[in-house]
Amino acid sequence: MYPARPRLPALAPRLPGNSPPVVERPSVKEHTEKEWAARKDLIEALYIGDNRKLNEIMAIMETKYGFAATEQMYKKRFKKWNIRKRAYRKSAVETKVPTPAPTPTSTSTPASTSSSSTDSKQEDDDDVEEVPRTPEAPSVTGLDLVPNPQFKPLADLEFILNGVMSWSSEKLESYRIASDPMSRYLATPNKPIQDSRTMYRTFELVFDLWSYGKGDLAGMAARKGFYVMETVLTEDHPDLLWHMLDTIFDMIDRGHLQLLSMFIRHALVLARSRFPETHPLIRILQQLLSCDYQTEHGRQFICYLLRQAWLRNVDLLSEHIKKSAPQEFWLYEQLIWDARTRLRRNNGLANRREIMYEGLENLVHHEEPPENDGNLEKLRVDALMLEFTQMDLDDKEKAEKMALDLLDTTQFWSGALSNARFHAYARKMLARICESKQDWDRVEENLKYAIHMREAAHGTTSNLRVIRDMWVLAAYYQKVGKIEDALQVAQDAITRAQQYLHDIPG
Repeated sequence: MYPARPRLPALAPRLPGNSPPVVERPSVKEHTEKEWAARKDLIEALYIGDNRKLNEIMAIMETKYGFAATEQMYKKRFKKWNIRKRAYRKSAVETKVPTPAPTPTSTSTPASTSSSSTDSKQEDDDDVEEVPRTPEAPSVTGLDLVPNPQFKPLADLEFILNGVMSWSSEKLESYRIASDPMSRYLATPNKPIQDSRTMYRTFELVFDLWSYGKGDLAGMAARKGFYVMETVLTEDHPDLLWHMLDTIFDMIDRGHLQLLSMFIRHALVLARSRFPETHPLIRILQQLLSCDYQTEHGRQFICYLLRQAWLRNVDLLSEHIKKSAPQEFWLYEQLIWDARTRLRRNNGLANRREIMYEGLENLVHHEEPPENDGNLEKLRVDALMLEFTQMDLDDKEKAEKMALDLLDTTQFWSGALSNARFHAYARKMLARICESKQDWDRVEENLKYAIHMREAAHGTTSNLRVIRDMWVLAAYYQKVGKIEDALQVAQDAITRAQQYLHDIPG
């Protein structure tokens, strides 16, 4: 058993000699009267002047000012200060938010999902499922921030927000398909799928390889990312826009501005060749192309814009949860699996606990079994419930039981590649829980087993998802001081990336 150590990092390690300072995420605590009083004006300006939701205020105060507090703590203060919203509200342009004394900032990188996440998942997230990030320019600060009074007219903001809302609204009304990209992937996990999530993950690979000094491979990965983009723009799937915006956000945050310019321009040319000029994606890309990417001031505005777009999307999608049909797994995956980046954190889903659980359970209650494996939809729902319970509700005890149940369900995976995929997922979730308990032996065991099962699921050692899991294991070894093991695993991941990129069209 390893001695007690700090929480595992959100990112996999950089090579020796290139390690950034570790910045701890602020912890929730009982703040003093003096501390609350010092932030009263700022909190009131956010809540009343900018008409912010409480979950947004909590995110802003935590990520920018290091002031972490629970929802109940805030409500107690609002009552004490007699702060309540009234029928009239000042606009965000009229109300200026007081600026506190400068505070130290840190280099941060969101994912996926991913961190996405990642996801996309890149800076101060407290799980181990991350990959290395080394932006070659200082990362954008102020990702969740209120707009600076100097920001360009909010009409620009509304133009893009209206576009993304039109996109999601149209998909909720018209998008009905039984075999979405995730369904196809689960049915044949060893067959490459060129969907928008793969595009997003491929550009993440660009950043990962760049961080390890592998510029030649990073260039190859970028080329493959553009190739996948050409494919996904032929399919008007609901996730397309959001994975496009996630990719743009990550490029801004990591300082890949030349790549960003190429990405937006190329996407706009392709979109115009395939969609009518009034299509929401074209209008959004046009507006983003005109934004200011060259100054930190401009980049902050774009990050703020993307944050607001995601919050509005959560509100819109969550209103349709109870109405969802089995064909709308994409809706839940967008809210849950694709919601792990800092861009989307603290989005208020935890307040919809019962509705989310009820909606997920309803997804598997339909009259006819699916055409492929009848167990796939149940596994998919179980995994979504696990992710929601652990990552949104932070109920580790319940999540651990769910993860163990998922392991039991998928332990006999021979001949069922999708079972191996979900088994690997359950192992990674257990690794996070073990990390929170500082049970380092079980963290390593689960991460190594997750890689083994992921290889079994995809029938290859060079699959993009296998490579991502290798970065995660490298992060673990770096954290517990096993530097040689970390370097060996990282080199293994780089070798697998070479194999993954070998088939780029000429």
